[in-house]
Amino acid sequence: MLRSLQMARKAMQIEQTRVDMLANNLANVATTGFRQVLTRVTEEGAAEAEAPGAEGLLAPVAGDLTATRDLLVSQATDIRHGAIAPTGRQQDVALVSRGFFVVQGADGVEAYTRDGSFHLDDSGRLVTAAGQQVMGTGGPIEVGTGVLEVQNDGGVRVDGQLRGRLRVVDFPDATRLNHRGDSLMTATEGQAAADIPANEVSVLQGHLEGSNVDPVRTLVDMIAAQRAFEVQSKMLQATDESLQKSVNNLSAVRG
Repeated sequence: MLRSLQMARKAMQIEQTRVDMLANNLANVATTGFRQVLTRVTEEGAAEAEAPGAEGLLAPVAGDLTATRDLLVSQATDIRHGAIAPTGRQQDVALVSRGFFVVQGADGVEAYTRDGSFHLDDSGRLVTAAGQQVMGTGGPIEVGTGVLEVQNDGGVRVDGQLRGRLRVVDFPDATRLNHRGDSLMTATEGQAAADIPANEVSVLQGHLEGSNVDPVRTLVDMIAAQRAFEVQSKMLQATDESLQKSVNNLSAVRG
């Protein structure tokens, strides 16, 4: 009976994690370049039980978790592309191919993003909305005040003169990237960014990639997770009441 209490508590924690993750995904449904986070539940020492997901990724699932042994929950970044929409703004760039733009903050730490809503800082450098420098293959990209043209392969020209090339990288397993806010991601330990050759890069100037969150599916999954949480809560309460009755009856017999 104590084991049942522990399993119900663990299942509630897992469903709460799912609800939190889904709520965060839903809150970023309109965030440019956002990549949703998916979850999976496994038994310790058992083969991973994955829910059906696109391209082998993990999808949120809900159900009876109390029949398993020790439960573990893990997360993965969904690397499917979002919809591409035109903006007509010359500093907006959508990455159509695989990979991520490279940006660098004042601390010198690299981060990776699919959000190409770039701007020019006071020095005429290409930066993100939050002020991180957009990195080219040769360092920060100096644009100045001329007419900006971003070619399909990531080449950046100003008034017809080549000023650099957007650095686009990918990872052995991009699903393991960590979110750090503002549509930025960082690499996990053991993951090194690999530059994608120019002939494999495809970008569109004057366009942006949207979030890859499906709001309808996410809302349905959230409702399912909340209901699963309620089921486990009721099971926990019923088990606790049964345990209390057993203790009281035992005390009465001894008395």
